Amino acid sequence: MCIRDSTYARSIGDNFTFGVSAMGVMQVFAARGLAAFGGYTETFAASGGTVMPANLTNNGHDQSYGIGAKLGLLWDWTDSVAFAAAYQFKIGMSKFDDYSDLFADSGNMDIPASLKVGLTVRPTESFALNFDIEKIWYSDVVSVGNKFENLFSCPTDNPMATDTSYCLGGKNGAGFGWDDMMVYKIGGQWNTDGPWTWRAGFSHGKQPIGSSEVVFNILAPGVIEDHLTFGFTRELESGNEINMAFMYGFNKKVSGPNTLDPSQTISFDMDQWEVEFSFGWR
Repeated sequence: MCIRDSTYARSIGDNFTFGVSAMGVMQVFAARGLAAFGGYTETFAASGGTVMPANLTNNGHDQSYGIGAKLGLLWDWTDSVAFAAAYQFKIGMSKFDDYSDLFADSGNMDIPASLKVGLTVRPTESFALNFDIEKIWYSDVVSVGNKFENLFSCPTDNPMATDTSYCLGGKNGAGFGWDDMMVYKIGGQWNTDGPWTWRAGFSHGKQPIGSSEVVFNILAPGVIEDHLTFGFTRELESGNEINMAFMYGFNKKVSGPNTLDPSQTISFDMDQWEVEFSFGWR
């Protein structure tokens, strides 16, 4: 996912600042090796089993685009304590047409709404401590929130069923089954008397994938719960700056039965390393 935004901020009274941010978003997706799901698609079911899906797998990279907005409010309660809140609206994305037989609602992959509230405490002029809580509404995006068990109401899986919208690609088609998520973060920033600014942080959020949803989430095993971050800014004599950031996502494993074959157990785990570098001109 790639985001480009533009922000407008305005002071309201002596202690409040209100901000509005508009953003353009691009997503890229590709999948291979999913032909086995062809018989469970709405295209196949609606044709009475005569037409195989063309937009399920092995179609290279597809792009999705959208425009979104975020509102924010900052309250400087005292010189050393500040509160902030930001709400990002759900972003309606264009559909992944090349994978409209895979994702629910014909390739829908919107970006969920989120709400973040935070507290900043400055014990000294050079040190700030931040506490954030964030809520993400994954369940409001059908391709992310729909349960995999919806597939069992697809006519090609259940001869008693008649509604093809429960097949892959349909409005009620199987999704990743992600639960809504709460994320808790703590971070600190220390400004030295010299040109250095140091930062460190930690976040925790219970991963959103239930043990009954492991089959489809082989495509998106986003199960990491804990992240540790560290970074710094180095101001140069020219007034420009160098920024470095490091992130480690601690390993997390999720296991559950193969919903299509309960005699099998599926397990996957993930950990991540990330290094970022940027140069700022002033």
